[in-house]
Amino acid sequence: MLMEAIKLPKKYRDICEEIKNGSYESLPKLDAFEEKFPHQNLAVRAGVEFFDRKYEEAVSHTLLLMPFWDEWYYSNVANEYMMAMCFAAKKIGREAEVSKALHEEQSRLMEAEEEKCLKGSCQRYNYCEILLQYIHKDIFPESRSRDYQPPKELKTATDLISEFKLNTGKDFDKMKLLNLLYMKGSPKDTVDYYERIKDLNLGELYYEEACICYRYLGQKEKVLEVVERWAKSKLWDVASPTQVRPMSFFMYLFMHEYL
Repeated sequence: MLMEAIKLPKKYRDICEEIKNGSYESLPKLDAFEEKFPHQNLAVRAGVEFFDRKYEEAVSHTLLLMPFWDEWYYSNVANEYMMAMCFAAKKIGREAEVSKALHEEQSRLMEAEEEKCLKGSCQRYNYCEILLQYIHKDIFPESRSRDYQPPKELKTATDLISEFKLNTGKDFDKMKLLNLLYMKGSPKDTVDYYERIKDLNLGELYYEEACICYRYLGQKEKVLEVVERWAKSKLWDVASPTQVRPMSFFMYLFMHEYL
């Protein structure tokens, strides 16, 4: 039997916002909600711990969360925390515990939604399998571990503007050109153009592409600059008030060396 998603009151959401904005002093305020929202409190604390590299505490707290992901509306909350848990477990040698928890989650899902699991349409069941491959064999599906792939035929910004009839006076077309440069141009042209338009309201895709290109070019400091700008954009802040840190960053394998 699946649980109902929980709606958090404004007072709780406001505390999460304070923590999101860097207030460690606001963490004890969660204690007043421990009885009503214990799992949400765990999620907030674990998120902070992952980014403070307190991996022992973060893994322990996330393990306690494993049976309760249905209390969140969006599946990415579970995915992001489980990915972070696996990443941290590999750092501190707790793979066996985490592997056991992933198998237990699969068993729970099989009992609750057997037909979906057997058909391959239970997203979390499938993601647990992906994480088991990652934690034991360091294997991740190619589609989830993007690296720069040089195009067969290199094109310049001028080529792409002409071919796709772009109006570079428009923000939408500027962002479209950045994406096209990533797919069809050189990594150098891509990051040069990113630097020109980085003050626009870019989506996560564009930050990801800039990181991948800078990484390919061996410019680690520039990758960190993009990651910091991405974090400040709070584009990751879409799923739940309890996401007080950019947990989605753990989903990008290229980021793991920077986390």
